Amino acid sequence: MKKNKMVLVEWLDSNVIHGWRLDNNLDFDEVAHCRVIGILKIQNETKIVLVMGDSDCGSVFETIAIPKECIIKIKELRIK
Repeated sequence: MKKNKMVLVEWLDSNVIHGWRLDNNLDFDEVAHCRVIGILKIQNETKIVLVMGDSDCGSVFETIAIPKECIIKIKELRIK
């Protein structure tokens, strides 16, 4: 997929529950199924990097790096 395309990415991530609780409740813990829309800036063998915004002067806003092995799906979005 080409750089600078708007994409929807779905991936599995860690899920944290804070504080004390009984260990017989651990079966209810699940991994998080996450989704994000962003601009694809980097895609290599190990990760993708998305930004939430970019400018014509080379600045980017809010980045996220997602490990490739966690990704379920990447879908290119068409903007009209």
